[in-house]
Amino acid sequence: MVRPITRLLSFAPLRAFSFACFTLAAAGCGGQQQANKPPPAPTAKPEAEEPEDNGPALGPVTLTLPDPPAGKWVGQRGNYVDTLSGVWGLDNLVIAVGGAGTILRSEDGGKTWTRQASPKDAWLRSIWGSGPDDIYVVGGNAIMHSTDGGITWVPQNPGVSGTFFMSVWGSGREDVYVVGGDGTILNTTDGGKTWKQDKSDIKGTFYDVWGSGSDDIYIVGQASRDGAPVVLQSKIGGHLWSKLPVDTLDAPLRQIDGASIDYIYGVSAKGTVYMSNDRAATWQSIGAFDGVELLGMRVVGKGDLYVIGRDQTFQHTKDGGKTWDDELKWPPGAAALQGIWGKGPTELFLVGEGTLEAGQKGSLVHRK
Repeated sequence: MVRPITRLLSFAPLRAFSFACFTLAAAGCGGQQQANKPPPAPTAKPEAEEPEDNGPALGPVTLTLPDPPAGKWVGQRGNYVDTLSGVWGLDNLVIAVGGAGTILRSEDGGKTWTRQASPKDAWLRSIWGSGPDDIYVVGGNAIMHSTDGGITWVPQNPGVSGTFFMSVWGSGREDVYVVGGDGTILNTTDGGKTWKQDKSDIKGTFYDVWGSGSDDIYIVGQASRDGAPVVLQSKIGGHLWSKLPVDTLDAPLRQIDGASIDYIYGVSAKGTVYMSNDRAATWQSIGAFDGVELLGMRVVGKGDLYVIGRDQTFQHTKDGGKTWDDELKWPPGAAALQGIWGKGPTELFLVGEGTLEAGQKGSLVHRK
């Protein structure tokens, strides 16, 4: 069996973070520095073959990651301000979000990061944008919008309260969807100025929303009564949703994504990777990973996808699931990888929990 990840996780306790500026050196650093003491002089170390285990806590100013050669991972497994849950980018702009309203922004392809002020102290779970002047972040009972490349964020008024938002996706600037708890489906067609709530007739939680276009949109989640999988589809630009058969699924899907309208993929809470070539009417397993909950994926193309999940699960297939390879090669652990985004066939950003050691709270790693 191959060893075996955005979205249903227990809440991490909120903790205060340092207001000092720290830098992560290319070869890795020591533990968290005291704010009232100067950092020790760096010592020479051989280049790391994988992300470092330890490093300084991230303050509100700057984080620097090395510029890795192709195929090498850089970054850290832990010691950022909180768990990171979502990551998204466009060209050299990359933004990662997570617990306690954390928003990290890079405008040089992930080499340097700045913590941005967040108007909402919420667990931010998902990020999507149609361009640098149209970016949404959702989580907790918060929807925020940025029109300046993620530098400043404006809270939106969704018209619902007490609902935990889980995912955001749009077919374009004038067609954006947000889904979450209580069977909530929200849509805006005017850049977030107003939000319309679609009727779902589902009592449960929606984990993800994705579509091949404005007339072919899917939502995945689970019913609250029995935890049964739920898959919804809209073929007429949203607003009229129909339930699809789920008898070929072993558990609720945590994320859905596609290479095209005819090749859609999903990852389940029981560690199964699914593929559908009939617009989610039926699903076939193309991989299973010891029952480990899978939480996210990146689809590069037909048969070429990465999946991530709990126990630091990371797997890649180029042949539609016939073979899988762990290219990250972290040792198994209780921490989870929660978000993944990348450019081209190989460049990736991974975010998630730390390694559950003292003081380690979030992970951010990069590979060209």
